Parts: sequence; C-alpha cells; structure tokens
Amino acid sequence: MRVLVLGGTEFISLHLVRALLRDRHDVVVLNRGRQPGRVPASVKTIVTDRKDHAALGRALGGERFEGLVDITYAPTTGEDVRALLAALGGRIGHAIFVSTGRVHDHAMPIPFDEDTPRTLYWGEYAKNKIEGEDAYLGSGLPATVVRPTHVFGPLNTRNNETFFFDRLVRGRPVLVPGDGGWLRQFGHVEDLADAMAAMLGDRRAFGRAYNVSGEESVTQVGFVELIAEVMGRPVTLVPATKAPFGQNLVYDCHAVYTTTRVRRELGIRPRFTLASGLAQTYEWYRREGLDRREVDFSQDDALLAASRS
Repeated sequence: MRVLVLGGTEFISLHLVRALLRDRHDVVVLNRGRQPGRVPASVKTIVTDRKDHAALGRALGGERFEGLVDITYAPTTGEDVRALLAALGGRIGHAIFVSTGRVHDHAMPIPFDEDTPRTLYWGEYAKNKIEGEDAYLGSGLPATVVRPTHVFGPLNTRNNETFFFDRLVRGRPVLVPGDGGWLRQFGHVEDLADAMAAMLGDRRAFGRAYNVSGEESVTQVGFVELIAEVMGRPVTLVPATKAPFGQNLVYDCHAVYTTTRVRRELGIRPRFTLASGLAQTYEWYRREGLDRREVDFSQDDALLAASRS
C-alpha cells in the first residue's frame, strides 16, 4: 500500500513511518523539511507547509495514495483538513485522522468512551480536532478517527516522563500539585503506531472513531512513584501550589478512557504495560545521554524555598 504520512519526522509520526516500513508499505511523508536526516532512505519526502493551501495543492497534484495518516498539528484547523482533501482530489483510499481524547467533555463522569459528548472543554485545541474529525468523517471517503491520550515513549516531544527522569536521576525532590490525586492514562507510542498500521485498509474501521491507549490509569502521585520504581531510585514528594508537573499533566480533572471498542472490533491491544513502557523509555533516555544534560531547576528551587518558609 502506498501511504502518505502528514509529518514523518517527530515522535508519533516517526514511529508510524517505522511501523509502516516494517509492514512493507511504500511510505511518503509530507512536512516542512526541517528534519531531513530523520527520514529513512527508502521514504520519499514532499516538502511543503500544509497550511499554505496553494502550495499544498501544487505539491500533491497528480499524487495518488491507498492510505493517508494525518498526524501533524500546526495547529491544524478544519479548513486545513478540507484543503488537504481538496488537494488530493479523491486520489486516496483509507484516511486515518489522529485526533485526541481531549475532544470529550472532561466534566462528564469517567471513563470516557467514544460516544462521550464532544465539547470545547479544552478550548481551541478541542475545536480544531473536532473540526478535523468532522471533515474526515463527512468527506465521503473511508475514514477513521484515532483518539490517543497522553502518548509516551522514546523521542517524546512532550516533556512528561523525561521531566521526572531529570529530577530523580539527580536525586532531587518532585513537586506535586495539590495532593496529586487526579487520574491520568498513558499510551506507548509504539502501540499507537502499531494500531494505526493495523487499521489501514481494514474495512471494519471505516467511519469509526477509536480511543487508543494503554489500559492502566494512575494518579499523578502514582505515576511518579512508578517511575521511581522503574528507575530504582528513591523519591521525595513535596506538595506545592502551582507546581510544575511534566509539560501537560497538571490540569484539575480526571482523564480516563475505555478502549473496549478497538479491542472488540479490531482485536487491537497494547503490547506495553505502563511499567514496561517507562522502563524502555528510561533506557532510551540514558542511551541518548539526557541524564547528563543541563536542566533549569530554578522554578522548583523557588517553590521548595517557599514551602519551607
């Protein structure tokens, strides 16, 4: 299958490219060409900015694909999605749109399933993703929406698990917002990539939306304690108001999702537990020398000093 990946050089899209190549697909990526060294030699790159709709139309003129996976977020609006579909002029088969669990109303009771009402609880980001979902599902093309939760793993562009690695590897305390009791759910990037590769061309997935995540939910405090256990390091937790806590793990609501639909309809299940995925990510972190990088802890130090006064 000839597959177009929007993105292809960062985190989720790079892992997806690897999964597609493993499954012997012919992969083409479309991006702004900022990381050419990350693209495998067998992969064709179309260099353009998806938000420049005229340039996008010229870049994709005459191209034909059996599969499309739309990952990149620039931020990507519904108008940008419609421009992409217009540029391809129907010359695609199955399209997968990577949305987010944050399209759901997080004021509703947990867990959230695919039919939980969508709202603008998460503001402009949710608005753009909802518009993107609607553009694909209303296009008349075979399309599938994938809704990940917090994605983690090697090459993560979100400073989440590495945020805690940085502190624990240096023997520093970890500040916790409030009592750290809000539930979080994580999915490993390779499980997400494998799920999307498995969905491509599967007629059972046409017109459907799927939550794709790991199976475990954990409190904010529990997440830090699990990371410390995986690292084999002691941890000291210090409650603090307005504490930094990863890049986007500090918000005041639960985030727990069911994955029943993707398991039941497509037989897709994660390979990684949260613990095994964190262990693999920690190995990558050390292998890349990130445990020796310079980190600015001045905000932590100011809050720690305030908590002692």
